[in-house]
Amino acid sequence: MKTLKKAAAALAVSSVFACAAAAAGFEAGRGVANDLATGANARDVTFVPRGGGNAYGWQSYDLAVGATFLSWAVPNGESSVYGLRLNFGWGEYLDTYGLDAGFFSATARDFGGIATSALGHSVGGTMGGIQIGAVNIAHVAYGLQLGFVNFADDLHGVQLGVLNFNNTGLRCFPVLNVGF
Repeated sequence: MKTLKKAAAALAVSSVFACAAAAAGFEAGRGVANDLATGANARDVTFVPRGGGNAYGWQSYDLAVGATFLSWAVPNGESSVYGLRLNFGWGEYLDTYGLDAGFFSATARDFGGIATSALGHSVGGTMGGIQIGAVNIAHVAYGLQLGFVNFADDLHGVQLGVLNFNNTGLRCFPVLNVGF
């Protein structure tokens, strides 16, 4: 029994160190090629925009299942999810349609479906559906926001929470707020 406990503790500690090392390596390498690439030698790496990509050469994907780990979206934040999105951190995708579940999630443009997040859910564009979390934020919201604090610049639906903010109905109202 003692051996099993020691092995479990060693595995947990080594997992934490492995994750920290991987994250440090990933962060240390971010942007180095662009910052140091001068074209002076054959080892310089430069990224060339391709069709469908961005300035870094990242390709945009349409995914059936997406996952974010801490701040990293897999395969990248330039992608959209049409199906299931799992968040083990606070990463962001361009668009999400379907079921979005996890710790905290952000969508740069549009969201449609059901979002259940422990801390909250943020949508930079239009949200159509249901947001459930401690804090829910949407630029334009069609549907239901259910949380402790809800924000919508343009609300076309219902907000249920301790504090509800929107610019189309009553600006700030507790428990229930409606906008059309």
